[in-house]
Amino acid sequence: MGILVFFLVIKATVLVSGISVAYIIELPGGGLGGFNPPASDISLVNDECWEKMLWSVYLLVVCCAATTLAYKSYEGYHVIRTKELQSIDEVKNVLPLTKLNDYNFFINPRIGSVVEILVGPEQTEHLQNTLTTLGLAPRVVVENFERELRKERKQIEEFSLQRNLLPSERYLNFDEIMEYIELVATTHPEIATIINIGNSWEGRPLRVLKLSNGPGKKAILMESLIHAREWVGPPTILHAIHELTSNLLENQALLDANDWYFLPVANPDGYVYSWTEDRLWRKTRRPNNDSDCVGTDPNRNFDYKWQDGTTDKCSGSYHGSMPYSEPECEAIAKFILDHKEITFYLAVHSYGQLILLPWEAENQQNNDLKSVAEDAKQAIAAVNGTQYKVGTAHGVLSYFAHGTSFDWAYAKAGIRLSYTIELSPSFEKYNEQNFIMDSKQLPLINAECWEAYKAFVTHLPKTRREESEIEDVNSTTETTTFG
Repeated sequence: MGILVFFLVIKATVLVSGISVAYIIELPGGGLGGFNPPASDISLVNDECWEKMLWSVYLLVVCCAATTLAYKSYEGYHVIRTKELQSIDEVKNVLPLTKLNDYNFFINPRIGSVVEILVGPEQTEHLQNTLTTLGLAPRVVVENFERELRKERKQIEEFSLQRNLLPSERYLNFDEIMEYIELVATTHPEIATIINIGNSWEGRPLRVLKLSNGPGKKAILMESLIHAREWVGPPTILHAIHELTSNLLENQALLDANDWYFLPVANPDGYVYSWTEDRLWRKTRRPNNDSDCVGTDPNRNFDYKWQDGTTDKCSGSYHGSMPYSEPECEAIAKFILDHKEITFYLAVHSYGQLILLPWEAENQQNNDLKSVAEDAKQAIAAVNGTQYKVGTAHGVLSYFAHGTSFDWAYAKAGIRLSYTIELSPSFEKYNEQNFIMDSKQLPLINAECWEAYKAFVTHLPKTRREESEIEDVNSTTETTTFG
């Protein structure tokens, strides 16, 4: 009986503490009513229970060890930061390092910005020596990146137990995000519909939540997590969904005027992998032929200037074997082409505090693209003074990105207003935040983004661009068709 009490106490303890493994053991009976076994059996029962307890502990230790080992460790990894680059020559000197897969560039080289690189313990000294030789004054700003990941995991566990938080105020895993949009559709069936637009390589659903209170309206499509490690994106989308459903009384005009499409997880397999295996995973999980390196950068896999992307299968920006080699990208493109009411596209990324204009904005006098982005920038600043920058990736970041979703949406699908928004933190703050954003910052980021999203939809175009307006520049094929 004492052992039974012991296990009941353990179960109560683990439930309160949030530990997920708990057992109740029912001991052998006997005697009157089954509750009075003979005293001669107690010693045998004790021995049997002790053996089973040891075996259970052993299995638990083995399972926990396997789980820990499965998650990629960044123990001893450093984040190294240079001085601000002042010239094009300094930028050119660093660019060759971006091609080396041993280095994970958090901030790419550009004039007026520092460079930040995550590097393993074996390469740290060599990288520091290289950067010192280049006169870039490197210094270590994060001594042990694994320590930052442990802090994040602990915070996620703590926040998951706080029932007073909105879903948008903590990081949710893939299943939790799917459960949330299903709950929204069930709770608000008069305005909310889930559309399954396809499946990932590993068979996970790509689910779009549509919010609409009537036909015949133009729409905005917002997607996040096409890059798996950019966890700060989905909370801003979930917050927008909350505002348009649970807080609809205050936002009725936004739903009356427009339809809203939300794709909170554009890269399901990569996102799951970033939770279970490698927090910094960026790509899809589709294997590559003739390579041990897995995955394609889905935001380099769209059919616009795709052929200029990197062919290195081990690169985080590998563009894939062909346009739309990734089923996720094919599903997104087909959905956009099939839904002509979508006249505004927003890709939510992190980080840098930027609103990026499509590539073609450099070649065309589209004043609307710039002015609408400036309105969103001002809306963000009005919340708490946070400053975003507006420009093309080349103009703001000093690099070209080939095969991106928002460039394709503008140049090939004819969507008049198409942007990427890179959320907090800023490159200029140079703090300890990067892809690992403190959950406590989410309410502010959500509030800022909601104001930006509202500013965006006030400019929703009535039509897409005509065929004659769409320049078929540098396409690998004249027309993209999907089966």
